[in-house]
Amino acid sequence: MGTFAGRTEQLQHSHTTQLRVRYGETDAMGYVYYGTYPLYFEVGRNELMRHLGFPYASLEASGIMMPVVDMQLHYGSPAHYDNLLSVTTGIVSLGGASIEFGYRIADEANTLVVWGTTTLAFVNRNTRKPVRVPQAVRDRLTL
Repeated sequence: MGTFAGRTEQLQHSHTTQLRVRYGETDAMGYVYYGTYPLYFEVGRNELMRHLGFPYASLEASGIMMPVVDMQLHYGSPAHYDNLLSVTTGIVSLGGASIEFGYRIADEANTLVVWGTTTLAFVNRNTRKPVRVPQAVRDRLTL
């Protein structure tokens, strides 16, 4: 695993997508509920993979699934209802059968809200056993 401290220069093949905080994603204190951030990571990861030419639907159609096997999340400054957030996602490292994504979520003032990583395994959809990173993915993501 690599180390990612929330700095976008540490990310390869990064892509940024924006989302607006919905009321239902906040808690009684008016902050984005802590359990919502992994969903924001998923949005960023899906959009990055789509941007790179590997939408999850096509990987799954080829028999590959990518479950999350590890997640690290660090909180900076709280986000609130109706904030426009930028979710920057990139590749931290590529293993033999896994990939580590890094995330940086910032508000409109570019204040760091959350940063973290997820590691996903490449597994065969039928056997649920790990498989090597598909060659097309490896070729595109050579770091």
